[in-house]
Amino acid sequence: MLQKIRDTTKGAASKVIIYPLIFIFSLWGLDTIVGNITSATRGIEVDGADINDIDIDQLTQQKAQEYLRALPPDADLSNYSDAEFREAAVNELIQRTLLNQLAERNGMAISDDAIDFRIKSNPDFQINGQYNDDRANLVLRSVGYSNADYRAALASDMLLNQQLAAYSTSGFATSGDIARIAALTHQKRSFRYVTIALSSANQELSVSEDDIAAYYAANQSAFMRPEQVKLSYIELNREALLDEISVDESAVRAAYDAEVATYNAAIERRASHILFEAGSDEEYAAAEAKAKEVKARLDAGEDFAALAAEFSADTGSAQDGGDVGYTTGDNFTPAFESALQALAVDQVSEPVRTDFGYHLIKLTEISSADIPSFDDRRADLERALKQGEADELFAARTEELSNLAFESLDLQEPSTQMNLPIQNTDWVGRTGGADIAAGAGVIAAAFAPEVLEERLNSDVIRIDANRSVVIHVDDHRLSEPRPLEEVQGEITALLFDQGLREQARSLGEGFVRSLQAGDNIDALLQTQNQSWTQVDAAERSTPAGHPELMDAVFSAPAPAAGATLVQGVQISSGDYVIFEVQSVTPGTVADFEEGEEASLRNFINQQSAANDFVGFMLSLEHSAKIKGKENYLSSVPAADELLDEEL
Repeated sequence: MLQKIRDTTKGAASKVIIYPLIFIFSLWGLDTIVGNITSATRGIEVDGADINDIDIDQLTQQKAQEYLRALPPDADLSNYSDAEFREAAVNELIQRTLLNQLAERNGMAISDDAIDFRIKSNPDFQINGQYNDDRANLVLRSVGYSNADYRAALASDMLLNQQLAAYSTSGFATSGDIARIAALTHQKRSFRYVTIALSSANQELSVSEDDIAAYYAANQSAFMRPEQVKLSYIELNREALLDEISVDESAVRAAYDAEVATYNAAIERRASHILFEAGSDEEYAAAEAKAKEVKARLDAGEDFAALAAEFSADTGSAQDGGDVGYTTGDNFTPAFESALQALAVDQVSEPVRTDFGYHLIKLTEISSADIPSFDDRRADLERALKQGEADELFAARTEELSNLAFESLDLQEPSTQMNLPIQNTDWVGRTGGADIAAGAGVIAAAFAPEVLEERLNSDVIRIDANRSVVIHVDDHRLSEPRPLEEVQGEITALLFDQGLREQARSLGEGFVRSLQAGDNIDALLQTQNQSWTQVDAAERSTPAGHPELMDAVFSAPAPAAGATLVQGVQISSGDYVIFEVQSVTPGTVADFEEGEEASLRNFINQQSAANDFVGFMLSLEHSAKIKGKENYLSSVPAADELLDEEL
């Protein structure tokens, strides 16, 4: 019910309704923890209660949508199936049903006051922080719920939360648990180690033909050539269509003029003015006469700012020399803007009449980017015009190619009709290849049954924004062993590396035996240009050596009192590392960093509570009569087997 509201509500009046209900299934991932208790099917009955198809389908779609929304845009969905989402949905619905039935048997109920409080606390039912009954009714109606249905569903969810919350607080960690974990996680070991590098081994190794042949015979599965296809294809390229399109000079010129107009529209002009205010005809006549008089004084060389301060009726701008700021052509009246457009910088207009009176207008500043010449812009404008026509032509050609490919048994007819060459790829596997074969769409189509087995042409496949192809499988070979002569070099290198590793291991193990016998090997190590590295009081996470070495050191048993323990380990690089554990000191709670103990207790509490709840749910399922489930079980252990494992 809650998810339906989330999925179907839109807009400010109907957001997520029930966010305060933190259902503990989501905290523990209940469908994951006990996901194998049941399996998805239709027509399931749980102790007499039916789980219907609609609820199963809705929850399945919800889980699938959540999964898909989390995927990146280019995710591979070739193996996508909703089976696992359906199984998870049925698991959750069965578990909810069992918990509801248990609550009913135990006489559990949610009071009307508790439901009222939860509803009134929901911010989606509030206006300015206060519950509003009209808003609540509107939102519920928008998602198809009556008040009674909503209250019933809310009570059911609150009952489930109440039962689950009991388990969420049941886990605990004893002081002994914490002390034992501290002893391990903060255990300190002192040791020394020396590395017998792979390069120290005797590289005078030889690999015979017989060795190569024997290894090839014993490990042929490691040298399999993957299943592959050879493709022929026709490519439709949007860029190539530009050569077929011609553009009139007049169209290019018109595009340039439009561009210039756009540039001009962005020009900012800064103006100053002297306003001679007028309202009636008599006032306009007097204002015009006064404006002409002041204009004559300006022409004679007097200062515009001084005259603005003396005569302008616009007292606000008069104190700033008449400055009224910048305009891109639409800040002032049309007559004012028209006069300003005609001026050069520092030029003053003749008197200009507006609804406010007469103005003397001065252009004080103009800011604009340099407009490139027509010749500079011709190539780009011509290409842009061609691109527009190419888009339409590309769409039409794509449809034509799709129809021809569908109607033809191979690519010859589409190639002839559209005057497009047939091109070919090398062998390509399911992991892709170069150029068009690098696209997931091409590979998916190439190995689709209708293209691979029936040898039909594919549909049009988009490679990128400018390229689309139709492919045809010309040849197909199944996975097969690569011939010995092809892999001989790989096997030689592999056997040589194995030989070096064996020599390094043999040399290192010899040193280990000597140390364990009480011998001093320092002189032998010097012949190998090696020396011991000492590490004191290291913890498991201390970056004191190679991670594989640290794992070996902390996996080794503690030495006897007054003794040391010598062992060796060959790490993934092939180097052999000899180490001598000198002392082991258990960690204590005092070694915890700030907040570490609290975090550890919280983790143990959650794990303990989750394990308790798993056992509880398994026991409920084991004792319930669930009809129809057996028809839809996947290959998973029975519930009692899972319960035994958990316990």
